[in-house]
Amino acid sequence: MSDRSANLMLPYIQPSQAQKHVTHNEALLALDALVQLGVLSADTAAEPADPAEGDRYILPAGATGAWSGRDGDLAMRAGEGWVFLAPRAGWSAWVADTGQTLRHDGTGWSPEISDHQNLAMVGVNAAADAGNRLTVASGASLLTHEGAGHQVKINKAAASDTASLVFQTGWSGRAELGTVGSDAFDFKVSDDGATFHTALRADPATGVVDFPNGATGLTDPALGAGTADLVPQDYVVARGTDLFANGSGLLGTGYNFPAQFTRDPAVSPGLPAAFRHAGHAPGPCISTETIPVDPRLCYRVGCALRQEGLAGDWSAHAQQERHRQSFGIVCLDADGLVIEPLHHGRFRSGGTDSLTFLAAPLSPGDTQIQLTDAAGWNDSDPDADTCGVVIFGYRSAGGQAHDLYSRIAATDLFVPAGVNKTTHVVTLAAPLPAALGNPGDGGGTWPAGTPLANSAAAGGHKRAVLDGYHLPATDSWVRVNRHIGGIDGSGGDVAGNFAPGTAAIRLVWWPNETNQPGGVAGYPDTGAAHRVWFAAASVLPDPLAVTEIVTTGPLPGSKTVHAPVANIAGGRIDLAAATLVVEPL
Repeated sequence: MSDRSANLMLPYIQPSQAQKHVTHNEALLALDALVQLGVLSADTAAEPADPAEGDRYILPAGATGAWSGRDGDLAMRAGEGWVFLAPRAGWSAWVADTGQTLRHDGTGWSPEISDHQNLAMVGVNAAADAGNRLTVASGASLLTHEGAGHQVKINKAAASDTASLVFQTGWSGRAELGTVGSDAFDFKVSDDGATFHTALRADPATGVVDFPNGATGLTDPALGAGTADLVPQDYVVARGTDLFANGSGLLGTGYNFPAQFTRDPAVSPGLPAAFRHAGHAPGPCISTETIPVDPRLCYRVGCALRQEGLAGDWSAHAQQERHRQSFGIVCLDADGLVIEPLHHGRFRSGGTDSLTFLAAPLSPGDTQIQLTDAAGWNDSDPDADTCGVVIFGYRSAGGQAHDLYSRIAATDLFVPAGVNKTTHVVTLAAPLPAALGNPGDGGGTWPAGTPLANSAAAGGHKRAVLDGYHLPATDSWVRVNRHIGGIDGSGGDVAGNFAPGTAAIRLVWWPNETNQPGGVAGYPDTGAAHRVWFAAASVLPDPLAVTEIVTTGPLPGSKTVHAPVANIAGGRIDLAAATLVVEPL
C-alpha cells in the first residue's frame, strides 16, 4: 500500500509509526493549502520580502530564490519557509491580483473562460462550429435597447463580398436579404435553395429601386391583370392617341419594335427615330405589345418605310436592288394565343364550303366521320394541310364559345380517296386522336349536330397592309396604310378582316423577303448589310369606316371595309372600298 493518497498526495499514518502527529500535521498543512484554493498571484517570480503565514502563490516560469526550479508548483508560506505542492490535472485556483480562475490541465495552468472575451465560438442550446461560431437553438432571440435605440450590424471586408441574412426551410435557402456581391441592396428568393431570383434591388448611389423580375399589385386588380406595371410618363407621351406605343421612336429605345430591328435616329422621316433591319430576310418580325381590338370595328394600320439604294448595276433584275416588303397583323385570342389559319380556315370544293355538321357522334379512336353533307370536302388535293379537320366546339379559358374559331384542329388525318361524297363519310387514315376529343365530355364524344369543316391550305400571319410590296424608289420614304376591320366568316383567311376569335393584335413585318443567300425568283442577293427602315408604325381606330358583309362570290361571309375618302371638290367625306394608300414623304 502506498504511503500517500492518490489525488492530493496526503501522507498516511503507518502502523507502529513513531511521532504520528508529524504525519498528521503534514496532511493538515497540505489540506490547508489545497482546499478552497486561492493564491495571491500567479505571475510573481521572486518571493515576497515579508510573506504572511499561509500566503499562497502559483509559481511562474523563471521563479528565483527559494522558488527556483519550482515552475508551476503551488507555494505556501509555513513558518520560516515554503511548502511546495505539485499540481495535478483538474486543480483550480482563484488568483487574487487578477480576479481570474486558473485550471491545471496536467501540463500547465490556463485561465478558465469566465470573462467571455475573444471566445472561439459560443453555442446556446446547440453546438457551434467553425462555420457557425455563434449558434442558438431557441424559439426566439431577443436583442433589446438599454435605454435608447439599438442597431444590428453586419460588416463585410469588400464590396464584392456578401453581407446578408439568409432565411431557410429545412436548411435550404428560400430568401436572402442584404448586399450580395456588391453594395446594392438585394432581396432574393428561391424555391430550391440553389437558384435565387432577385425580386428587388436598390441602387446605393441613387436609391432607385428596381424590380428585375417585374412586380404585381401596383394597381387596382379591378383594372385587369395587364395593368400590373406602372406606366411612366414618357410611355404615355410616346403612345399619344395611337394604340401602338413608341411608333415614332420617342422613347429613345427600341421598345415595342421587333428584336431584329435596330433603332436609328440618323435616318428618319422627320421623327425621333426609325427602326432598321440589315441583311437577308429574317422571316416574320413581330412587335412586343399586345393591342386590344374590337374585331367588329375598323382600324387604320400603317407605317413608313425606306429601302437603301446600293451602288452597282442592278438592271438585270426587274426590281433592281429593291426587295419585297410585307406588313400586317398577328391575331390573338382572349387568352393571348396566336390564331393560325388552321384554327378557322375552311376548304372549298368547287366553290362549296366544307362547313357542315356531324350526322352521328364522333369519339376519339373512331376511324370514320359521318357528315350531313360532304360536298365541300377535299377529294382531290393530296396536300396534308387540306386533309385535316376543324371541330367548332372550342371554348376559351374563360368559357366563351366560338362559332367559327377552334383550336381543336389537325391536318393530315385522311387522304382524298377517303372522302365519299355520296355516303357523306370520311374515312380516316388512323383513329381519331384524343386531342380532337370533346373536352366537355368525359369520353371525349362529340354529339351529332356538332359543326366542323375540312381544313384549308396553310398560311401565316395576315399580310393585311403590304404583301410583297416594292418601294417605287430607293433612298426615299413613303407612308402606307390600309383599313382592317370586321370578322372574317368566310373561312378564306381574308387579309383585310380579323380572324374569328380575335381579341387583340400585334404588328408584323417581313423585311427584305426576297434578299436570300444566292438570290431567289429573279431577285438578287444584295448582301447581309442591305438595309430597310420602318417608322411611324400606327394602329388607329377609325369610327367613320364601316364593314359590309359579302354575300356572293368566292368568299361569302367575309367583310368589305369601306373607308372614308375626302372629296375636296364636293366638300364632303365619301366611303369607298378600302385600298392600300401610299403617300410619298
